[in-house]
Amino acid sequence: MKSRTIQAVCFDVGSTLIRPCPSVAETMARVAAERGHDLTVRDFEPYMPAMDAYYEAEYLRDGDFWCSHEGSTAIWLDQYRYVCHLVGIGHDADGMAGEVHAAFERSDHWEAYPDVLGCLRALKELGLLLAVVSNWDAGLEDLLRGMQLLPYFDEVVSSAVVGYRKPDPVIFDLACERLGVGAAHVAHIGDRPDADGDGASAAGIRPIIIDRRDAETDCPHVRVRTLSDIPSLL
Repeated sequence: MKSRTIQAVCFDVGSTLIRPCPSVAETMARVAAERGHDLTVRDFEPYMPAMDAYYEAEYLRDGDFWCSHEGSTAIWLDQYRYVCHLVGIGHDADGMAGEVHAAFERSDHWEAYPDVLGCLRALKELGLLLAVVSNWDAGLEDLLRGMQLLPYFDEVVSSAVVGYRKPDPVIFDLACERLGVGAAHVAHIGDRPDADGDGASAAGIRPIIIDRRDAETDCPHVRVRTLSDIPSLL
């Protein structure tokens, strides 16, 4: 994998650069309490794996919801509604989902992983161009700005804005075009072997999978446990 030909690095966002903080369960519990429901975070936490499974099933069935802001918003809302039904407050699912979604549109409900800033700074010191290529809604650039991450990136390519989503190689092609760098000189880091790994590879980009939990043991692409390892690979 090590090569001196890399001129630019692209990053996925969710589960790669940032994570919810407070967690989804904590945020749903807060909103529920504010709306008069006698529920705590302990009531929501057991249903987080089911929420993840719901998203995964919808994504594998037809992930094109990421190709528009409306579709991207809908999948967020649907996940929160689903949890509300599981926890027994389905009658308030719409109101709950709307408030939870509004919370996660704000930068104060996300945090960067501890290894992110060091990695980004090291890559910039190497003179590399950086971009975001993410399946996300149209608010991604504002979110990164609020988290003070936007200045590190030369380009932000959001699926909902450009109308293509990973693993479609077109979204990677657009990133390369905007960066002015050929695909053979670009690496992409993300957490999904399918969307990030296979998608980048199909576009001629070198994929690296960030596998913080060492869960993707069958992944055919290069894996790292921390972004701190990225600069030494390039």
